[in-house]
Amino acid sequence: MDEIQQRWLCALSAPMAALNPGAGYDDPAFCDDNYIDLKDSWGIDNRQQLFDMIERMAGDGHATHLEAAYRAWQRCLPGEWQALLERLEPRERILHEFASRTFGSCGPGGILSWDYGRMGFLLRCAVRNQWIDLVESNWLHGRLAVRAQYHYGSWMAYFNGFLVGRSFWCCLSKSDDELAFELDRQGQSSHNLLIARGLDRNIPQFLADLPWQMALDLSQRPESLKEFDWS
Repeated sequence: MDEIQQRWLCALSAPMAALNPGAGYDDPAFCDDNYIDLKDSWGIDNRQQLFDMIERMAGDGHATHLEAAYRAWQRCLPGEWQALLERLEPRERILHEFASRTFGSCGPGGILSWDYGRMGFLLRCAVRNQWIDLVESNWLHGRLAVRAQYHYGSWMAYFNGFLVGRSFWCCLSKSDDELAFELDRQGQSSHNLLIARGLDRNIPQFLADLPWQMALDLSQRPESLKEFDWS
């Protein structure tokens, strides 16, 4: 895999680089630290725990909570949408309305990039921690890339999906009475603003030669990953 394709894979987790000043947007090992502690925040401190997390979150992560809402907004006629909202419980109605407001930014991919971007981040950290090597990371990143290119039409839609997904994640614990208000105020969240400003500052140059639909040289699964049964 050449240097340009390597940078493309790193770009999948660019929002996480923006969230962590000092991280490298194009560093396959994320940053210069000798070790990145993922135990407290992720419950991960070895190779198998990493694989378990990636397999679960890339296929059944937070995006599943809003998948039906985005799909319904895309397919429903206006009258059908209103009828659907009227049938929903209050919390689901709020989430469907949130999906309708954000669909224009992220498209049918919804918040899948929130899951994909964080899994890319974990893979880069795992290279730094020497749980996996770069060949293994590139193959696993390639599985994320195939999914991302299928569900999104541009880098901006992908990055918007990440920010929308983070907003949703930040409100998971809110009550039904608080949820709508808290979702609306996430645009002013300090961490979301940090990500948005970091991307705005760095991405125009970083993405200059990285078209979204770049053909990627996706290698065969390494022998060392035969136990990782992921298409």
